[in-house]
Amino acid sequence: MVSVIDLFSGIGGLGLGFKMVGFDIELAVEINPRRAMNYKYNIRPKKMIVGDVRKIDFSEYKGIDGIIAGPPCQPYSNATPRDKKGINHPLYGLDLEVVSIVKQINPQFVVIEEVPAWNPDVLVNELRKLGYAVHAKIYDMSNYGVPMARRRWIVIAVKDRLNIDFVIPMEKPPRPIDVLANLPPDPCTIDPCKWNGRIVYNHVNSTINSKLNELIPKIPPGYSLIKAHRDGIIDASKYVKDVSKKHSYWMYRIHPDNPLPTVPSPRRSMLLHPIYDRIITVRELARLYTFPDTFILKSMSIDEMYNAITDSVPPKFAMKIATTIKHNIY
Repeated sequence: MVSVIDLFSGIGGLGLGFKMVGFDIELAVEINPRRAMNYKYNIRPKKMIVGDVRKIDFSEYKGIDGIIAGPPCQPYSNATPRDKKGINHPLYGLDLEVVSIVKQINPQFVVIEEVPAWNPDVLVNELRKLGYAVHAKIYDMSNYGVPMARRRWIVIAVKDRLNIDFVIPMEKPPRPIDVLANLPPDPCTIDPCKWNGRIVYNHVNSTINSKLNELIPKIPPGYSLIKAHRDGIIDASKYVKDVSKKHSYWMYRIHPDNPLPTVPSPRRSMLLHPIYDRIITVRELARLYTFPDTFILKSMSIDEMYNAITDSVPPKFAMKIATTIKHNIY
């Protein structure tokens, strides 16, 4: 079986996709203990380390088949304030830690995921110096079976190749309204809850103040509160101070038929259900990110669960990457 190390693993979107294709997760490393606990519970790697990759000796894993990694995006993300981005961010440079680990263990392949604002040039050049052929491209995951227009850099490096040209098979995404079907119309008051004779996990959401609740029914599908205000559908100034300072996807109601745009922090953005007048639940967000209902989050607050999912690679897209690697290398 092909074995991999999963770095900056989070709750495991990338790792789950590789495992579902048949890869063996030899080791996963995550600094957040609650995210690591959920990774271990759901994906069951051979070994889980809760810690900083910069302080771990990986030499015992020399010769492992692959490294998969999703370094923190905060130093590069457009959602990070300008004065805290780049070298001003404490997590800056963790992408290049992947190169340091590659030097230690010399894997056959490397996969790295990062936000579009990231510049991959330095990392790509370093991998090429180590004898890897490198494919780097920004992918829109809505073209690959994920019901959201999530754009990310994917870097795939393969040892001892002159060049590579990976083609990930495209797939039309399902409609969000279909993805969200067969769940209770109202959030559960306890987690898990029982509905229609089955157990439903993580179907919980956060409450918002009553004034904003009055606005939700007025927001059409495919509109944020800000867009509805600008288009004259709602006078949001009656409900919200400084409307112009809110980001463009604040209180966005999902369109039932079209891929969801990338909404920063669905909890703070208050991402709305396409039909029901409420914020989507954690389980609904997990489904939109293509996590199966068998993937269960535990020992986290509701906000932590929202954020952990948002920081993940959708497993459906990770499966596409893993399958392509399997067909091209093994």
